[in-house]
Amino acid sequence: MKRGFKRWKRPLGDLAVIAALLAALSYLPPDTSLSDRRAQGDLRLCVPDLDAPVIAANDPDHPGPELRLAQGIARDLGLSLRLVEVPNMGRSFNPRDWHIGRGQCDMLGGGLADSRSNRGFMTLLPTGARIGLIRAGGPEAVPAGAEVGVYLGSAGLDRVRLSGWMRGMGWRPKPLASPADLASWLGAGGTAIASTLAPLPEGIAQHELPPEVADRTDLAFGLWRGDVTLTRAIRASLRNETYKKQ
Repeated sequence: MKRGFKRWKRPLGDLAVIAALLAALSYLPPDTSLSDRRAQGDLRLCVPDLDAPVIAANDPDHPGPELRLAQGIARDLGLSLRLVEVPNMGRSFNPRDWHIGRGQCDMLGGGLADSRSNRGFMTLLPTGARIGLIRAGGPEAVPAGAEVGVYLGSAGLDRVRLSGWMRGMGWRPKPLASPADLASWLGAGGTAIASTLAPLPEGIAQHELPPEVADRTDLAFGLWRGDVTLTRAIRASLRNETYKKQ
């Protein structure tokens, strides 16, 4: 009898632990992320740049594809869409450097790459579009020692890997802060590494980069982990909006 009890002692202990965990979970506060947004009446989308091609918020007659998608999602949820510009999102590939939180944003976008660093910080829902890097302007072959502009303008592209590759090529990076800086640099005959989403002046040549640095990846909307009901509703709406485009 005692031997039989010993045999069952560990499984019974494991079951007791599982039961205790399930009981503890029942005391967690319910997720109110969707009902909170409906109470407020809006869906806040944070983007690095209102003028980014995927957003184009300042051209209401021709909004960018991601803005149109977000507008459709907000409409499906019975909410109005509110855009919040967060320039820090375009300055660092590390989401922890953006200094944003639930108090500002419900959803993040505007060229958000489906990258490892972003996946470690939030839940990502692919939008169906893609992003990558190219070299724009300049000669087919760029000599070592040349100054090469860099304009990414997108959150999540791996700046560290790009920087290491440029050092290996012997190029000196020249940071470009805006699409206007990029256009000016290219117009003066320079060459630059740029996101495939960056607007380029007409007639500027585009050169492919090696796969290890081209960083081709999906674009996504980012949502806070734990916002289960809001994420579920947006995922369903995103499928619906994608279906409408087919």
